[in-house]
Amino acid sequence: MPPAQFRARAKALFKKRQLLIWLALASLLVGISAFGEPLDLSLHTLRNKIRAQPVSGKLVVVGIDDESLMKVGPWPWNRERLATLTQRLFDNGAERVFIDIFLRSGERVGDRKLTEVISRYPGRVLVTSGLGNAGSEKAGRAILPMPEVARVAETVMDLKWLEFWNGVAVQYYGRLIDGRPHRSMESAIAGVNGDVDETYPIDYSFRVSSIPYMSATDVLENARVAVPVKGRDVLIGINSPTTGDMFFVPGQTRSARPFIVAVGAETLMRGRPLVLGWVPAWLLACAAAACLLYMKRRLVTSIVSVTAMGGALIGPLLLEKANIFMDVAPAIVLLLSAMVAAAWLRFGARKRSQGATNPVSGLPTATAILHGDQLDTGLLVAVRVRHFIDIISALPPDRERELLKQIVTRMTLGTGGAQLLHGDDGNFFWLAPASEQTTVIDQFKALQLIFRTPIQVFDRSFDVDVAFGLDQETHMPLSHRLASALAAAHAASQQGVGWKVHDPATSGAKEWTLSLLGELDQAIQSGQIWVAYQPKLDLATRAFVGAEALVRWTHATRGPINPAEFVEVADRHGRIGKITSFVLEDAAQLVKDARQWIPDFTISVNISPSQLTNREVIDMVEAVLVRHDIPAESLILEVTESAAMAEGGTAQELLEELRAKGIGLSIDDYGTGMSTLEYLRRIPASELKVDRRFASALATNAQDQAVMRSTIELAHALGMKVVVEGIEQAETLYMLASMGCDIGQGYHIGRPADGPSLLELLAPQKHWAFTG
Repeated sequence: MPPAQFRARAKALFKKRQLLIWLALASLLVGISAFGEPLDLSLHTLRNKIRAQPVSGKLVVVGIDDESLMKVGPWPWNRERLATLTQRLFDNGAERVFIDIFLRSGERVGDRKLTEVISRYPGRVLVTSGLGNAGSEKAGRAILPMPEVARVAETVMDLKWLEFWNGVAVQYYGRLIDGRPHRSMESAIAGVNGDVDETYPIDYSFRVSSIPYMSATDVLENARVAVPVKGRDVLIGINSPTTGDMFFVPGQTRSARPFIVAVGAETLMRGRPLVLGWVPAWLLACAAAACLLYMKRRLVTSIVSVTAMGGALIGPLLLEKANIFMDVAPAIVLLLSAMVAAAWLRFGARKRSQGATNPVSGLPTATAILHGDQLDTGLLVAVRVRHFIDIISALPPDRERELLKQIVTRMTLGTGGAQLLHGDDGNFFWLAPASEQTTVIDQFKALQLIFRTPIQVFDRSFDVDVAFGLDQETHMPLSHRLASALAAAHAASQQGVGWKVHDPATSGAKEWTLSLLGELDQAIQSGQIWVAYQPKLDLATRAFVGAEALVRWTHATRGPINPAEFVEVADRHGRIGKITSFVLEDAAQLVKDARQWIPDFTISVNISPSQLTNREVIDMVEAVLVRHDIPAESLILEVTESAAMAEGGTAQELLEELRAKGIGLSIDDYGTGMSTLEYLRRIPASELKVDRRFASALATNAQDQAVMRSTIELAHALGMKVVVEGIEQAETLYMLASMGCDIGQGYHIGRPADGPSLLELLAPQKHWAFTG
């Protein structure tokens, strides 16, 4: 295998390994954190519906429900009622009675009668204990039955840990209450014990509706109960949403605490569940993801995809029938990510393979290098055939292949065995080891001697001259180095020399400007140009009321580019409209989303002075408002002080027309120009934005304070709101609020961030308020 191909393959494998590691780490985070819980909840709910089954019927629930409360009276009842209820159940043949009610001391006569009833049935009445709820005065403190009851009945534990979905996913086998171990009520009912603080998952495939149930009033009013309890355990608990706790049961209805206890007990009646967690499925998914990324045969990857995803979805269903429980959210996230990544890699490989071979010369093209941004530590050679287009145009189409064949044959003699790549318009490339620069220069000389001999194509003879360019910037991507080497070859051809070495120091401002302009459209399409949003805060209410849209360019090779630099270039060369249109589209979608939560939310977009010379900006704005179905008042256009005061009537007329349509206008960077009161009175602005330099020293500079106070008063007198940018300290924010400033903006309030991050900040479920 040629060294270049070996290095390319090694780099491809390295990238796949990196990708696999990142995907595995991301899915690992899903498992360690709570991010995967909603997915696991949905999958558990689906499996529960598929496995839906009735309960065993060994446990009967007697509920103190709304009917009982209406007939007997409001809760709490006199313990005499509970004593009668318990005795009546034993009279009907109940095996054991579990009282899921905290029996603290109450009325003496009733407590004594209840104690007497319980003492008649030693070991057959179990009462509950627990811990005080978080946030209450008794948080974490033991709640135990009254001593008289505790002496004649076993005390069990009933604690429920609520999940984010307001339900109970797992239950304890037992807990320490008041320093002593207490088994859970579910464990006592099922007769299955475990270690203290050990948990098991509740199997909600048991239908709550199938649990045998009686109202407490039916038991109290009838000597013979409607539901047979002979030989069965009975659970007494509160079943009223106004008196007791209600829990969400996945895939079923909201249910009271006794039914959760019953389902938990049914789970243990099948035996101790085996809990595998999420790690085993995740490890299997890691192996499947590696196969997806490394396997080249589509049939194999398809089989792996179907088998792995099917196993992740169907495997837990089969295991739960055997009382084995596992979570698969991290595994599914990893598998889906790996499938998408593998599909993307195959798509990229197909794209790179398109045109990968020149149909005339049969050589590989430079497409693979252009599509990949890999690095190579070797020298990059570019060959430019002078007057290639003129020579080709002089030949019939069927003779072009013969000409290229002879050119390639001669070049191959001087490449030292390296793979020759075919570019466009008579350009060729190859890579050479960095240590062989002297050898490469000798190859240039030898090739020039070879090409001095004319090339014979059938009956015609052509003088073919070549020039070479050499790039040594091994730290740059090959896609960038191709252009550099070709530029050096072009320079050598123009100067009439044999070869030139690319010197990055010669790249001046003109090349940089042309590069920016040439890459502008592609940068927008590829997402390199994006929109950041800096939030704006109402200083009176401390609520976010808007944001400013700020264009950003993160270049693939040069990194972040100063907005002032590329915006100025685009403006100077008539390309600013494309950037403005892009920012308006993005900002319109964001303000539409934000108004779901903040109806008066506004977005500010900067407009270049050059765009106030014709109606194009008005047409652009109107189209965006219609396309995104947002009101005109949700958009504020920021124009600089100098642009708003421009001589001539066109800018003034355009601003007045925009304002008449309901669009907000803001005078940006106020204080940096030479505006007068007359100009401010004429400009139809709704907002005055004070330049950041006046905020930077506001807390310590008395003159700046005086200027700021008078500016705020002036703007309010003219009917404008005042926005101050550059707030970076809490003292500045407090001072501006005391002066009556309307809106603040700056790093102390919020740094510029992408759209999703801003929407996450604004989302109501965050319950977030600015307090700085």
